[in-house]
Amino acid sequence: MRMKLSNSPLRDHVSTRTLRAGRTKHLALSALGVCAALSIPGTAAADGDIRAAYAVTFAGLPFANATLDLALRGSGYTARVAYRTAGASRLLSNAAGSAASSGAYKNGRLVPAAFDLEHRNGQRRQKVSLGMTEGAVKTMTVDPPLELTSGQLPIEPKHLTAIADPLSALLISAVKVDGKPPASPCDRTLSVVDGLRRYDARLEPQSTGNTTMKGFAGPTTICRVALTPVAGMIGGSNSRLADAGPIDITFGRANRLDLYLPISLQARTGYGAVSVVLTDFADDVQTAATPRPN
Repeated sequence: MRMKLSNSPLRDHVSTRTLRAGRTKHLALSALGVCAALSIPGTAAADGDIRAAYAVTFAGLPFANATLDLALRGSGYTARVAYRTAGASRLLSNAAGSAASSGAYKNGRLVPAAFDLEHRNGQRRQKVSLGMTEGAVKTMTVDPPLELTSGQLPIEPKHLTAIADPLSALLISAVKVDGKPPASPCDRTLSVVDGLRRYDARLEPQSTGNTTMKGFAGPTTICRVALTPVAGMIGGSNSRLADAGPIDITFGRANRLDLYLPISLQARTGYGAVSVVLTDFADDVQTAATPRPN
C-alpha cells in the first residue's frame, strides 16, 4: 500500500498486523530510536563512521543482537540498524530485520529524506518506506497493509509533520552552538513515526557519570523516557508500546563525530525486563562505512 499524503485525510488507514514473536525485541530496538532527541544545530562534524553492537536480553536471558552503522559524508548521512534473535529465543522465533535512514547533514542536524523498515519472522514479512522533506512525511508505503482494530486510531496527515524517524532520532548532535557547550541529550520531547505507529517520547535528565566499556570511554548521561501513544499500531488489546513502563537510556558522547549515542537501555514491560547493552564500539574513519549484511 502506497500513500501520498496531502492536506486531505488518509483514505486508506494505516493499521495493524501484529508482529507477535517480535514484540519485545521491537520495543527494545524501537526504544533506542525513541529515546533520542532532536539534533542540535551547530558546526558540522568531520566525515567519519560509527559502528556499535548491542546485546538485547529479556527477563535476564539472551534475546537478540543488534548493530548500528552510521556514515557521515560531507552534507549527507546514512544509518542502518540490523537485528536478529539470538540464543534460545531463535528456537521460538527466528526473527530478523533492519531499519535504514538517509538524508542531509545540515549544520549538525540529521535531516532524513528516506526511512525504510523491514521485519521478517518465518513466512511473515512487514515492510515500510517513508519519504520525508524537512521533518514532514510526504509518501508512505506499508506492505502488507495494516488493519487497525477498533481501539486504534489511524495515522493521519496531522500526525506526520514536525516528526523524526526512529533512526535519525537515534543520534544527537554534540557540537558547540555559538561557542557554547552542547546541550544535554535529555530534557526534550520528540515526535516519532515509523510508518506503523506514531508516538511521542518525553526525555528527562536523571544523572551523569563516566564509563569505559567495549571500546567506548567518556562521560555519560542517563535520561528517563516516557512514551505517549498517538496513532497507528498502538492502543487497543494488541498494544505493548502503551503498556511499557519508564525507559532509562544512557547516552555517551562519541567525540570523533561530536555525537551522543545510546550505550545502554533498561525498560520494563508487562512480560519482564528488557535490557540493551553496548558490546562493541568503533568510530575509526572508514571502518564502518559499509553496513554488514543482516
